[in-house]
Amino acid sequence: MKTKRFGILHFSNYKYIYYHALYWTLNVLFFTLIFWSNNNYTDFLARLHENAAFLPGGMLFTYFSVNYLIPKYFFKNKIRSYIFLQLLVLLVYPFFSNAIVTLYVSPIVHNTHTSYNFYNGFLSILLILVFDIVPLAGVKFLKQLRTTAVQSEMNKNDKLEAELKLREAELKLLKGQIHPHFLFNTLNNLYSLSIQKSEKTSEVIIKVADLLNYIIYDCRSERVSLEKELEFINSYIELEKLRYDESLKLHVSISGDFHGKFIAPMILHSFIENSFKHGASKTTGNTWIDIIMKVDGRNLSFKVKNSKPNEAELSNSGIGIENTKKRLELIYPERHLLVIEERIDSYSVTLEIQL
Repeated sequence: MKTKRFGILHFSNYKYIYYHALYWTLNVLFFTLIFWSNNNYTDFLARLHENAAFLPGGMLFTYFSVNYLIPKYFFKNKIRSYIFLQLLVLLVYPFFSNAIVTLYVSPIVHNTHTSYNFYNGFLSILLILVFDIVPLAGVKFLKQLRTTAVQSEMNKNDKLEAELKLREAELKLLKGQIHPHFLFNTLNNLYSLSIQKSEKTSEVIIKVADLLNYIIYDCRSERVSLEKELEFINSYIELEKLRYDESLKLHVSISGDFHGKFIAPMILHSFIENSFKHGASKTTGNTWIDIIMKVDGRNLSFKVKNSKPNEAELSNSGIGIENTKKRLELIYPERHLLVIEERIDSYSVTLEIQL
C-alpha cells in the first residue's frame, strides 16, 4: 500500500503527531478538571493555565525517557544503565518542576508565593511516571514486541527459504551423482562381456541406450511416473540377467495399482544394483536374489534380498546406498522407513515409502 505524502512528511508521521497531540491535550484537561473540582469549580482558566505550564517539561522528560533511554539501553539489554539513568531523570524532574512553580505558576498564574517542599517533589515524580512516562512507554513496548515478532517471523522464513535452497542444491548434487555412478557400473559390465567376447554385447548396448535415454530425459523431474520407474527397473534386471544365465536364481514379484502414482527417480535402483554388484557377482555356488515390490494405496513396500559373499567388503557398498539414504531423508522426511540387515549368508533391504 502506498503512503500518502504531504510536503516532506509521510501520512504516518501526521498520524503520529495527531495521536500524541490528542494524548497531551487530554492529559492537560484531565489534571485541570481534577484540580478545578478540588477548588470548588471556581478557577478553571487558572488551573488550565497552570497545567499547561508544566506541559513542555513533562513532554521533554517523557520523550527523553521513552524515545532515548528505552531504545538505547533497555531494548539493548543494558538494564543497569537504563535503571540508573531513568532514576536520575526522575530525580532531576522535581527541580524542573520547582522552577516552574517558583518562577511562573505562583507569581504569574496565581499571584502568590508557594513554597515547594519534599511532598511536592515526590508528587511530581509520581505524576510524571504514572501519567506520562508509563502510558507512552507501554505503547513503545507493544510496538517493539510487534516488531520483534514480525522480525522473528521474517528470520524464520529466511531460514526456511535458505534450508529449502540448500536442500534443493543437495538434491541436485545427489541426483547428479546417480548418472555417472550408474554409467560407471554399466560400462564395467560391458567391459566384462567384451573381454569374454560374448554375443550378448550388442544386445546389452541397446538396452543400455534405452536406460540412458530414461536417465537423461525422464529423470530431470523431481517425480516420475511409477510405471516408468518400474519399466526402468525391469529393463535393468533384464540387462543383468544377460550376464548370469542360469547361474543366478532370480525371483521378482511386483504387484499393486501403479497408475497415477509418482516417485523420486531411481530411488529404488541403488538397492537392486547393489544386490547384483555386491551379491550375485561375488557369490559362488548358490547365488540368488529376491525382489518384492507392492503398492497399496499411497504406500509402497519394497524388499530386496540377496545371497552374500564371504568377503567382509560387503559392508562397504560405495556411494550408491549412502546417496539413496540421503535422498530419502530429503525427499521423504518422516514418510519412509528403511531397514538394512546383514546376516551370515544374506543381505536384505526393506523400504516403506508414503508416496
